[in-house]
Amino acid sequence: MGWKIRDLREDQDMTQKTLAKLLKVNRSTYTMWELGDVNFPIEKIVEIAKLFHTNIEYLLELSSNKQELIYPDNVDKEFIGKRLRVFRHKLNKTQKEFADLLGVRQSTYFYYEEGRNRIPTEKLIILAKTYRIPISKFCGGKKKEKTTTPV
Repeated sequence: MGWKIRDLREDQDMTQKTLAKLLKVNRSTYTMWELGDVNFPIEKIVEIAKLFHTNIEYLLELSSNKQELIYPDNVDKEFIGKRLRVFRHKLNKTQKEFADLLGVRQSTYFYYEEGRNRIPTEKLIILAKTYRIPISKFCGGKKKEKTTTPV
């Protein structure tokens, strides 16, 4: 799995060490994420999207659209869990159906929705692709409001 994060970091003449420090992680951890490690926490991907003024889908190479999205400050496992529940209900699906799709136990999926466990980014990608829901929606991403200048 490839990521656009390296390209964006290099475009800003930023080192891995600098970006790792901004994300409050070890450089070796960041390096693994940049190389496509599937354990890349979605919360950190949101932070990077904010830093580089883009969106999650672009960073994960799920879209070529670089458009900046605005994400809430509190994107964490509880926030994402609530969003998972909302989208599951909108799709009229059960926790078991989502768990089966993701290849996890229903109790594991329950913990994702309750915000007790962080849903792995690879599982969010499966949900996004299956139901055509941008991952940004699970993270509260919204389009930037256009500002108008008074005449």
